[in-house]
Order: sequence, then C-alpha cells, then structure tokens
Amino acid sequence: MLTAISTKDEKITVLADHHIANRKLYRERIWKPARAMHEEIGSFAAWRRVLVEIEDYDGRLFFPDQRPFRHEEICEMFPDVGNRWMGLFLEAAPCGTAPKRYASPITYNRVRVIELYSRLHGAAENFAA
Repeated sequence: MLTAISTKDEKITVLADHHIANRKLYRERIWKPARAMHEEIGSFAAWRRVLVEIEDYDGRLFFPDQRPFRHEEICEMFPDVGNRWMGLFLEAAPCGTAPKRYASPITYNRVRVIELYSRLHGAAENFAA
C-alpha cells in the first residue's frame, strides 16, 4: 500500500481518512511504528521537534486520490511544547499490544504526519499490515 520514500523528488502519498479509521491499519502501520520510533526520539517534546522535518516535503504530499495534502505548521498542529498529546497517542491498552485510544477525525492530520515521519525514517517497514 504505502512504501518507504527513496528520492527527494517523488510524490509522497499520505493516508486517507478511511485508512486512519481502520483499526487494524491504525494499530499496525501508525501506532506500532510510532511506538518503535519513540525510543529513538526520546521524549514527547522531542517528537514535536522532529516532526517539523515533514515541512521539508511540503508540495510533494498527496492523498491517494492525488489531492494535495496541506497541513498547518507542526508547531500549530502540536501547540503544547511538552506535547502531552503524544503521550496519550502512544499509550497502550492493558493488553500492551494495542493503542488505548484510536484517532478521532479532529486528530487525523496529526496522525498522518506521525505516520509519514515514521515511514520516512524506516520504522514502518518493520510492521507489515
């Protein structure tokens, strides 16, 4: 479905709303890769800093139907400097293998950016859907 990015000039496909709403895809392609990246990133506040790198790809981001994906600046999308929302996003259910919460439509753009960052940096390749 979505592959790692290989060159600087390619179009990059972001997840559609129905992808994010799919619980299995959310768990396997968004939440698990982000949790794996969290050890490397180190803190919720650091996520906010690294996600700014997504802005380097502006103009190359498209939905599957080829509409451009335009997002707010990362610092506006994640206004809390400590990024406490990221802690809620990464929290596991009591079973430990699934997210405690799933995204609501109001947070889909945040989730898109997190998935994209994880995919661009290779974590998603370790998690087949």
